[in-house]
Amino acid sequence: MAASAVRGAVALRTSVSRPVAFVRKIPWTAASSELREHFAQFGHVRKCTVPFDKETGFHRGMGWIQFSSEEELQNALQQEHHILDGVKVNIFLYNIMSFLYIHLVGQKYGMTRTSGDL
Repeated sequence: MAASAVRGAVALRTSVSRPVAFVRKIPWTAASSELREHFAQFGHVRKCTVPFDKETGFHRGMGWIQFSSEEELQNALQQEHHILDGVKVNIFLYNIMSFLYIHLVGQKYGMTRTSGDL
């Protein structure tokens, strides 16, 4: 358990400074490849992660997009609407509070990172 906390802290320290967006309300019909394709219009997508629920096999409706630069991230954040499979998704700057919330909620509900590579 302690090793898991240390790995989480190291991941947090290295990922917070990267240009990462947190995406919510991803429709269950959308795959990580569609998320990556949509956000590629704003710049190079380095990584795209959509966590899955171990029990249901469906993703949890949220994910992360890592861009190559801060400018690309800002381009995506400035876009007023992001539509995937006919559904408006919400995009936010990924910060320490969103990391802690998702990390803690994810552990509680058995989420895994089986789609994408962030």
